[in-house]
Amino acid sequence: MMKVAVLGATGRTGGLVVEQALKRGHRVVAYVRRAGALRASEGLEIVVGELSDSERLQSAISDVDAVICCLGTHRRKPVDLMQTNLPLIVEAMKRTGRTRLILLSAYGVGEMARTASLAARIIYKTVVGSVFRDKERSEVGLPKSGLDWTGVYPVMLTDGPLIEAVEVRSTDGVKKVKGLPKVSRANVAKVLLDAAEDSRTIRQKLLVTSKGSVR
Repeated sequence: MMKVAVLGATGRTGGLVVEQALKRGHRVVAYVRRAGALRASEGLEIVVGELSDSERLQSAISDVDAVICCLGTHRRKPVDLMQTNLPLIVEAMKRTGRTRLILLSAYGVGEMARTASLAARIIYKTVVGSVFRDKERSEVGLPKSGLDWTGVYPVMLTDGPLIEAVEVRSTDGVKKVKGLPKVSRANVAKVLLDAAEDSRTIRQKLLVTSKGSVR
């Protein structure tokens, strides 16, 4: 059993991480901006605060085994959500001696886009271009952060159920991802938790995609 902090716990993926973590018997600290954003549950501690409140954030994560970051935005105008907040999270972890970070990102961010199909690359540059650039810029410092991080990079997300037909592999070995594959948020939540439980994923970037779409 672990104790994990979930940032972005009220989002569609973050909420599933909380739900699945509790089902696995883990204790969960959900750091949220609004009281009442989550229902109380056994094993769940809800802490209300902003990521910019360093003392509050440090207190919330001070004794967790892992921090799972599910922050995200769907806005198409220029955004700096991750560039602003990921450094705050990293600093809070350093100050509290927490080292295990599981970061939800997206397939197509940064150099990863070169393995995508032409149609996917067009979407990454246009429809979600500002969001992906924000993610890319925020992640540059992770390798030198001193944290035991794992990045999780799913393809297009759906609200479907957990299924078996999903592939998870290190992005280092990916040559091509065909078409415009999709994967459910439920499966991504599972991968985030699996990574938190498995030290072999430290310093890895994990692609999450539908089975048969990657080579």
